[in-house]
Amino acid sequence: MVAPIGFQLNEETAQDNHFMHRPKEEALDTERKALTEFSGLHRALTEAGVNIVLHAAERHHKTPDAVFPNNWFSTHPAAETGRSTLVFYPMKTPSRRAERRQTIVEELQAVYEQEVSFEHWENADPARFLESTGVLILDRVRKVAYAALSQRCSKRVASQWAKRMGYQMCFFHASDAQGQPIYHTNVMMAVGSSVAIVCLESVTDLQERENLQRTLSASHEVVAITSAQVDEFCGNVLEVKGTCGKRVLAMSSRAFAAFTDAQKAVLRRHTDELVHAAIPVIENVGGGGVRCMMAEIF
Repeated sequence: MVAPIGFQLNEETAQDNHFMHRPKEEALDTERKALTEFSGLHRALTEAGVNIVLHAAERHHKTPDAVFPNNWFSTHPAAETGRSTLVFYPMKTPSRRAERRQTIVEELQAVYEQEVSFEHWENADPARFLESTGVLILDRVRKVAYAALSQRCSKRVASQWAKRMGYQMCFFHASDAQGQPIYHTNVMMAVGSSVAIVCLESVTDLQERENLQRTLSASHEVVAITSAQVDEFCGNVLEVKGTCGKRVLAMSSRAFAAFTDAQKAVLRRHTDELVHAAIPVIENVGGGGVRCMMAEIF
């Protein structure tokens, strides 16, 4: 996790992230509120026994979205890829590329046996992008990756990634309640160890929708959420490991309140604890939720 020092509206990413809203207060007030929210989430996860590797951005880095580290790298254990692997991804905007700070990169490189990079696609003609687990929702057991195609998710790069990593791809197109393309797959779906959350109604092509539902249902109990629940970040959740292997499902308080009682009952059947924290400024200004704030370390 990366503490949101320098957090503010990112004019670059706001071009295609329709969850972002311009704050009414001054930038420093927005940053203070975001830091308070970050601390609350960090505390809730820590109390649930989740081990967190903590970093902090600085204002001079000019990386207003650094609080969302899951978009520029992913990690994979030897059991998944043969050798423990660190992967770097092509990011759409320059400010997000700057989040690849050398100190964090070197810390990660010291842990993993091999490194794979797709960053060169940023300089291709035309440039193509694949923003890590923002756009790739991974079923690491079955090695299936779910991806909503968008400006930030190139089918060509994703297919190359899948071939290199030994995954099968499940592609589809998805739109939000206003008919705008979903910018990151992880706002409309999540895959845990035995339960999946997905907004099927956002996939208007019936063949794509049926394929998505069929592929998920083969291994997971599916919780279908509405487009209105996507707007409340119900799709932006992540199952993480707590003390003694406890399955912790992390989400925002906004998402927790928007799930129905029946949906929560299903989620509780498949996890040991639902952990949530209020992060309204990070959601409304940054356009990302709890899942985006955590880059998984395997």
